[in-house]
Amino acid sequence: MSTDNYPMITVVMPNYNGARFIEQSIDSVLAQTYSNYEFIIVDDCSTDNSPELILRKASEDSRIRVIEKDDNTGVADTRNIGIRKARGSYIALIDSDDLWTPDKLERQLALSEKSDIVYCSYDFIDEENNTVKKPFIVPEKTTFKRMLSSNEIGCSTSFVKAKLMKEHPFNPDYYHEDYVLWMELLKECECAYGDPEVLVHYRIVKGSRSDNKRNAAKERWTAYRKALNLSIPASASAFVRYAVNGIIKHHF
Repeated sequence: MSTDNYPMITVVMPNYNGARFIEQSIDSVLAQTYSNYEFIIVDDCSTDNSPELILRKASEDSRIRVIEKDDNTGVADTRNIGIRKARGSYIALIDSDDLWTPDKLERQLALSEKSDIVYCSYDFIDEENNTVKKPFIVPEKTTFKRMLSSNEIGCSTSFVKAKLMKEHPFNPDYYHEDYVLWMELLKECECAYGDPEVLVHYRIVKGSRSDNKRNAAKERWTAYRKALNLSIPASASAFVRYAVNGIIKHHF
């Protein structure tokens, strides 16, 4: 589609030792039907050959900007660096092992007329790109209250007004740094709007941080109590609903 009169979008991808899947992830961004974007890839001192793969991709497409960090400081700080360097009006995040459908940015830009925070449905793929489990179909909109019990916004599904993201960086003190950020943003925005179409393929990698459900549950409680400052009864109520929704989401 012609994008001469459309806003620039900044895509931010953090990378740490993502050689196995990062080329596929990059290609899914480069295949977007909406072309007026810059693509910032921030490498967090990888020790594999992913930096070479990224630089090769950058030599083939001028929209890719590569930032190589001097110190390994984790995914939250790595995303924040890309966000600070963003020149677009909107920021879309993608992890280095996830995939987008070609119409992801185009559809989300259209939906951004309703809210400064946009997200979408996603399905799950394994390490061989096979679809596993049933898709997670998001509601038309979500709020701070709804998000207490179910995180509707996957990081690679997010599409947010750049000004908002720059004013509220990821907090590296929390394991669920993305969830804490969405809740902070939803204190300012009445609601976020979701696209029910599956626009992201979320990859499940054995042994990854997201695969550790027990630790994720413990850290969710920490987010309730410390980041959101909920009382113990309110935290317990939200945690029970979160646990039930998690079982439904990941096992049925």
